[in-house]
Amino acid sequence: MLVACASGPALRDGVYRERAQGWTIAAPPPGWQRIRAEGADLAFGGPEGASLALTSRCEGAPASALLLARQLRAGLGASELVLERELEVAGRPAALQVLALPTSRVKTVTRAAPPCVQDFVLVVPRDLEAVEPVFDAWWASFAPAREDAP
Repeated sequence: MLVACASGPALRDGVYRERAQGWTIAAPPPGWQRIRAEGADLAFGGPEGASLALTSRCEGAPASALLLARQLRAGLGASELVLERELEVAGRPAALQVLALPTSRVKTVTRAAPPCVQDFVLVVPRDLEAVEPVFDAWWASFAPAREDAP
């Protein structure tokens, strides 16, 4: 269930800042409205029923970004893996995956910076390519707290 949301990371000068972990991320462009999504630290609903979400957690033993991304995929249920590759986000290892689910398309980026992990998720009912540039610019704007930086 998605509803309007005003708690969590605070917006200032076009950037959201999460106080406890210290990370920042740019606000998405006009047309995206902040929403509440279960388990997400920050989420937005956008055009054509698309949604963006960021979940950041700092707990547990370190694991590879690829393994963490695969765990995220398993949690989404039955899906077809369209693309999987490794990359870097804010100087740390990350894994990107594109999934085809029965009723939607999903693109995820999982960043591993032990002891923290960030999952960036895009969900669209149809055309991934229409909003993919917004998602890619959004996760690329992520900046960790100083102690998390490489």
